[in-house]
Amino acid sequence: MAEVTDSLAPRAARGRRDRRHLTAALAVTGTLLLGACGGAATPPASRTPSPRTTPTATVGATATPTPTPGSPAPTPTPPGSDVMAYVAVSDGELVPLDVTTGTAEAPLRVDADPTSVAVTPDGHYAYVADGEAATVTQVNLETGTVGAPNQVADEATLSALAITPDGGTLLAVINPDGYGTGSVIPITLASGTVGAAIPVGADPVAIAVAPGGGTAYVVNAGDSTITPISLASDTAGAPLSVGVNPMAIAITPRGGTAYVLGGHDAGTLTPVTLAANPAQDVVGSAISVPGGAPAALAMAPDGASACVLGATGVGLVSLPAGTDLWTTSNASYTAAAFSTDGTRALLGYTSGSSPRVVVLNAGTDAAGTPIALSGKPVSIAFRP
Repeated sequence: MAEVTDSLAPRAARGRRDRRHLTAALAVTGTLLLGACGGAATPPASRTPSPRTTPTATVGATATPTPTPGSPAPTPTPPGSDVMAYVAVSDGELVPLDVTTGTAEAPLRVDADPTSVAVTPDGHYAYVADGEAATVTQVNLETGTVGAPNQVADEATLSALAITPDGGTLLAVINPDGYGTGSVIPITLASGTVGAAIPVGADPVAIAVAPGGGTAYVVNAGDSTITPISLASDTAGAPLSVGVNPMAIAITPRGGTAYVLGGHDAGTLTPVTLAANPAQDVVGSAISVPGGAPAALAMAPDGASACVLGATGVGLVSLPAGTDLWTTSNASYTAAAFSTDGTRALLGYTSGSSPRVVVLNAGTDAAGTPIALSGKPVSIAFRP
């Protein structure tokens, strides 16, 4: 296996800025079958491959959402051969990536401190969160037009974004200065209406929406809980304790189980069995996962395995057993995403002082040539 050969010491405790970059929500919609990340790839010898599969918000509308007023009208989406992804990097750029050819296109300037990127289900728009300024910027993916940043909070940071499955609502996770009680602000995308803040726990850092679109789950690092939010009523339920240092969350494609990553020294995945009524959700026993200061999580589309990313490597574990399928310790991994058709996967990482992203072919387990970036990759989203 060709590897990035830079030697990396285990990460020391870092400040809030780095943690937010590592815990931005990951869009997980494809298959994870990874090779190496430093050039031509051969799977690790010990690997056992997992099965492949080639402020007022109104949620639940079945109509296709219309663009924010004043936005250019979208044109038809590109042909299926053009697989596009968007990489938010730490120096304030959103980099369009042609996954089919493995090339980066001209970067788009957004606010200076991006923490999360989310793409609407119709593929017309991306939304980029700026952490320090607590703004959201709309990007028209048809035209490459970047809108003006919109302020959604004061004296706070914006740590993560998620879009409901119907494309109607953007959920912005607000982390107040001083690590106090955070909130989620729903934004109706058709009108741009900003809803009332929904209180959650302390120091919220990540969010995931159940596939049915009825409930969102927010990870609260400050009090080691997750908070369910009913999206029909925009109300928070009782928090669930999920162990120390929760950093990220992923939900199985059918919505039966959420897995919460215990990061830094915890190195665990805690399963939460999800019920139709979140008050009946059940927290299971934590599963140990590979070390390396894990801080980000991505799930395979069949829910049978998950990728754990951290400061000293990336590993694949089976679910629900947590068996270590393989681990690569060759760089600091910070972001991942998967194509909707399951044919491509992306990993963002930094080797030494060189930030990069690599395209992985799920059919052949081959990694393309790493693509250089101008800053650390903090969040990746595929265009449907």
